[in-house]
Amino acid sequence: MALISALWLGILASISPCPLATNIAAVSFLSKNINYPGKVFWSGLGYTLGRMTVYAVLGILIVSSIAGVPVVANFLQRYMNRMLGPILIIVGLFLLDALSFDFSGF
Repeated sequence: MALISALWLGILASISPCPLATNIAAVSFLSKNINYPGKVFWSGLGYTLGRMTVYAVLGILIVSSIAGVPVVANFLQRYMNRMLGPILIIVGLFLLDALSFDFSGF
């Protein structure tokens, strides 16, 4: 059942609008070298393996972070009311351009 669920979620993720547009753009980009089938194949294989790796790493991170949910939830329930006011004030000051950071060093 888990394998079928994972397969179905993969199919749904691949045909949703944003990944579908990404896949179409990748296929268009990779097929510009259509005269060199080997190059297109290896580029497509690299793209596929890259996406598989990213999704696997994201899955591992999400599953491992679920174990920390009770700790985070308890922290947020206890301290979020105290933090929310100053956070919203600081964000408001940024939106009004009363505060700004100089990121020219980056």
